[in-house]
Amino acid sequence: MPGPFETLCISEILAVILDELQDDKKSLYRLSCCCRAFTDPALDFLWRSMHSFVPFTSLIPESIFINLVNDARISDCDFLNNCCNSSDAWNTFDRYAARVRNLCISEHDDDSAHIIKYQSCYTHLTALRGQNKFHLFPKLRGLTYFLSGPISPQAKPFPPSIRSLTLICHSTLDCDPIESALDRAVADAPRLDELRIIGPMRTRVSHSTPQRLFAHIGSVDLSKAYIRAPELAVLCLLLSQAPISDLKIHLQDRLNMNWEVIPPIFSTLKRLDVRGSVFSVILFLSRLAATHLHTLVFQPDGQPYGIYDYLMPMLVERFRGSLKSLDFHINEPRPRARDSDLVKIILQGLKPLVDAGLQSLRLFLQVDATVPVRFPPEVQSMLEPSAWPSLAQFYFSTKDNAL
Repeated sequence: MPGPFETLCISEILAVILDELQDDKKSLYRLSCCCRAFTDPALDFLWRSMHSFVPFTSLIPESIFINLVNDARISDCDFLNNCCNSSDAWNTFDRYAARVRNLCISEHDDDSAHIIKYQSCYTHLTALRGQNKFHLFPKLRGLTYFLSGPISPQAKPFPPSIRSLTLICHSTLDCDPIESALDRAVADAPRLDELRIIGPMRTRVSHSTPQRLFAHIGSVDLSKAYIRAPELAVLCLLLSQAPISDLKIHLQDRLNMNWEVIPPIFSTLKRLDVRGSVFSVILFLSRLAATHLHTLVFQPDGQPYGIYDYLMPMLVERFRGSLKSLDFHINEPRPRARDSDLVKIILQGLKPLVDAGLQSLRLFLQVDATVPVRFPPEVQSMLEPSAWPSLAQFYFSTKDNAL
């Protein structure tokens, strides 16, 4: 019968314990110090997810760190010329960097100066290590990268090991256009399968056919990106060539663009989570080439005008037979007198989808918290699950403004 200590030395049991402690940095550090048998496994968990580049600054070889401190915004060419890149000097850095699986270059609440400093430090070092064909973080799987300036040709910010990339855009005047950043990502990290873009991006005045295409990316999140018409056109052109099955997107209210010149987009899409004005969403759906869309989540911005006259007929026409799950969120306040009519219009408009094979329908309605929610008997009967016997799931919920 093994004793308590021998039991903890069983790698599978120790891994379960460490997994429970992964958010407790102090306990992981103490565990790494208490026993040699626990040191490496505990350090692996301690350094697995890093929310800042700061802990690595003390591990950088001293001669190289001095050059970084002197001028964090020095060009990569000058930096490379002034640094001696001895592989032996990187032993300590490499031991810890090899443990990292997820890295955010800087904390989200850092000021711009700190973000630029750490971002510049990171990109300089990727260029320096790349001279000897080393990657700064060779086993990295997830990276959060700030687009706060141009990416130099010498830098290799996206290691080939990453599978998930988050780009946080600051839209500074010298920042690379989004298509250039994505071109670098697809060239350096060809196995990328998740992409997220946050913030205001910029694009070139004119753009051409992309040089490289994402071959494996399946999930794209643009729900927190500020996308103007030029950027939307570029993103549709770049990303529609990839086998994307899951897309989240927030469409701006005024998309002054000629949708007819955009070729059919996102033919492999299976799940769409879209937010925007009803008419922006209708225009977007009109160019959607997906024939197997089975899940749609829709949150209209502003007053939900046009839902019955335009949106419902389009959903029925385009996705009848393929759509299996629909979530509808009405979040904008409106006169209380319209609530019953709006619910009735939505449910009546969706009935052809239900008859065609919709399996799950969930409706969320934001209401005034100060007045109890009451619907006339005709509408109340439509909100009973028994009114939809062919649905595997029917769910209706009100959300208070006060929340």
